[in-house]
Amino acid sequence: MYTLKAQHLIKRFREKGGRITAVDDVSFNIKRGEIFGLLGVNGAGKSTTINILSGLTLPDSGKLEILGKDFFKNQEELKGRFNIATAYYSMSHQLSVIQNLRVFARLYNIPKPEDKIKELSERFMINHHYHTKVRSLSSGERTRTILVKALLNDPELLFLDECTVGLDPDMAELTRDYLLDYNQETDCSILFTSHYMQEVERLCNRIAFMDQGKIVKIGKAQQLLKELQWQKVHLSFSKNINQAKNILQKSKIPFELTNDHGISFRIQNKQKVLYPLFEKFIHAKVFFDDVHLEKPTLEEYFIKHSRK
Repeated sequence: MYTLKAQHLIKRFREKGGRITAVDDVSFNIKRGEIFGLLGVNGAGKSTTINILSGLTLPDSGKLEILGKDFFKNQEELKGRFNIATAYYSMSHQLSVIQNLRVFARLYNIPKPEDKIKELSERFMINHHYHTKVRSLSSGERTRTILVKALLNDPELLFLDECTVGLDPDMAELTRDYLLDYNQETDCSILFTSHYMQEVERLCNRIAFMDQGKIVKIGKAQQLLKELQWQKVHLSFSKNINQAKNILQKSKIPFELTNDHGISFRIQNKQKVLYPLFEKFIHAKVFFDDVHLEKPTLEEYFIKHSRK
């Protein structure tokens, strides 16, 4: 069963000299209980896509089904069943944290709102800021308040747009842990965007890569990384490093020296060069202390496609 089905979404904006297509024929599905990553450089169309999916912006054309219903015909009903947390969303700066949360709890008709606010505020450690006006919060405290807001109605679908921006490493880790627990306990579907590739790899079941308003790739992280058909080899030496350099040069393998008396080089996955190379080392009595194979990361995949 799919929680969300987007089909052929298009959104254009007027600019000087013409119109720009921010979302260009975007189609994808999110399964029930899935954490779906949406990646792309700034300006790729991610936030506009989320604005369409959450009802903040109407598309010029396309279809959208959420929780089995036509979203554009059932917005009022469906908006109570999902929520959104984004680094680009601002609460009322004139109100305190607790005043903001009470407003949203009333909008979502939360039963026992004070209990729910207390539970989430303690989990995200903002309960001691209850009476602080939002404008006086740090960026991390504001992010945590927005996360509390997004979870008030126990959403079945959650849009998280750069939701860990401004959080210190410890709080970001606690937030990721909570989102994973919430996802597993409730089977909530999550659309997740971030520029922190490690958390995308950790959290997301599938990932879509967006570029110039289009989705150009969809797949699991390991499927995407197979396109980068190489791995990095790092060898550490306590002696004989010059002999190792000579062997690599004669073998026509480009390499670079590292600060820990080591040598790094890349090999294609299909190339069977390591075993013959190690044989040459052994024959020349060149022994290394440690070998480390490093596979491509999602960050390297992101950079490669972004620079295109």
